[in-house]
Amino acid sequence: MSSIKSNNPQFATLFTAMECVLNGENAIYCSSELTSGLRAFNEMQKQRVKTSTELKDKLGSEWFPKIFGPNIELANKFAESVRWAEDGKMLVITPAPLKVEGWGQPEYNGFWTELPHSKRIESVRFNEDWQYSNGCTTEFVEAHAAEVHTLDVKREIITRDAAIELIAAAIKKFADLDTSLLQQNLDRLVAMRTLRTTVTVELDGLKTRVSRRR
Repeated sequence: MSSIKSNNPQFATLFTAMECVLNGENAIYCSSELTSGLRAFNEMQKQRVKTSTELKDKLGSEWFPKIFGPNIELANKFAESVRWAEDGKMLVITPAPLKVEGWGQPEYNGFWTELPHSKRIESVRFNEDWQYSNGCTTEFVEAHAAEVHTLDVKREIITRDAAIELIAAAIKKFADLDTSLLQQNLDRLVAMRTLRTTVTVELDGLKTRVSRRR
């Protein structure tokens, strides 16, 4: 089994540490809302702000106990429930405990969205209300692009079309707030669905270019 590789030196160091735990095995990655999501959107409406940045500025020191803290707790509990459901036979990764000095949201998102492409993730499990989270929806797009299984809390497959419907409904529900990152991920999924893939097939000794929809 090859090691996880990354062109980003910081990511590469962390992936090496992860290999110490994986020890050649594959794992389940658990995706949960952390800094964005349903809890954050509801609080935005309550505080009458439009963006995550405005919410964080307005809440100040209350942002952690109101948003991030509860989400971390639920993310860890979700990962624990997945591990128990697998009878301890699969390693489970949760992003919640990771804290790197100097990192912001782009770095965290970049790190975790590389993971599905490592060929070391057996499946990505999505916690309830994942469709409201910028991070979770990004992870769904990347998992789908990497052809990694995507499952919900009931261990049922989340198809691309189902994800499109869920994210579209989430955007509609909070149309008065900043859902631009959700929209970006929705657009990427729709583009994947409508993408025409050209393949070359050999028929009766002749090569024919065939276009098909995924």
